[in-house]
Amino acid sequence: MLTLRTSAQIAGNRHRLNFRLCPASTGVPAAGRNAMPLGMAWRRPWNAESRRQWLEMRWRAHLERVRRMRA
Repeated sequence: MLTLRTSAQIAGNRHRLNFRLCPASTGVPAAGRNAMPLGMAWRRPWNAESRRQWLEMRWRAHLERVRRMRA
């Protein structure tokens, strides 16, 4: 079992152009690193729309409770 306490224990591969060539690499895979900004770009508007719908639903529920209390 390999236990790495700090990044200093990994053999120096700074001279390599692609750190993923190192078998002990602790780096992020290239596919995930490139897809993350695109995923966030899609997720941000979806989260905003979900939040808007949730707030609208909660506001309508509040107005319904107020209407019932007054009736």
